[in-house]
Amino acid sequence: MILLIEDDLVTCQIMAALLKRMRLPYQVAHSGAEAWEVVKRHPIDLLLLDLGLPDGDGIDLVEQMLLRPHLQDIPTVVCTANASRGTVERALGIGVVDFVKKPINVDSFAQRLQRAIKRAPVRWEPWGQVIRRLRVDTRTFMPLLVLARDELASLVSALQPLVAAGSAPDETTTQQLLARVARVRSAALNVGAVRAVQLIDFLWTDRPRHEDLSDLHEALVIELGAIEHAIHTRGVGRSEAVGA
Repeated sequence: MILLIEDDLVTCQIMAALLKRMRLPYQVAHSGAEAWEVVKRHPIDLLLLDLGLPDGDGIDLVEQMLLRPHLQDIPTVVCTANASRGTVERALGIGVVDFVKKPINVDSFAQRLQRAIKRAPVRWEPWGQVIRRLRVDTRTFMPLLVLARDELASLVSALQPLVAAGSAPDETTTQQLLARVARVRSAALNVGAVRAVQLIDFLWTDRPRHEDLSDLHEALVIELGAIEHAIHTRGVGRSEAVGA
């Protein structure tokens, strides 16, 4: 899903119309604070970011995301009417993949958007590949997807009080978590939830600190949303235009 962050309503309508025409799923935020709440809870694959937001500089949002390991690889395309050389250099210096000046040329912007989308993190194994690997149809596959969702939801719930406690888990709790994490990883791998598996491998350690559990919890909340979306749309492959 693309997150369009734009406070100008006319520009927002133009860009939203373009995304619809390109058949790209998107969500809209009109401020940095609103965008941050979306990013923390939803599977976002690409940011379309205006620099001049009512509550601050849009680049501040990107820098905030860079502090979260599971958000560091989400590509950003900056769109703005006014930008100094220093602003451009700052944006490109923190990994912004493209910089587009307003007013936007719709045709050229569509091409640049397609290039940026190719840099989105892979979230799902291709649908046809999953079906061939498991030798099932969509109807048979859905219980496996629901099982993965339930296992992931259980782990998220187990992590919540540990994160709130603000301290590292003891040895017994760590071993219990290890078993839960292993089940979630296997269930996610089975249904082709590539991003969830990669984040578990990246963020889980055998001796987790509080910070490790917090990062893992935040990441899995997002991946739980991605699996919920796949269940509701009843076909992961149909939502693979971004992040697949």
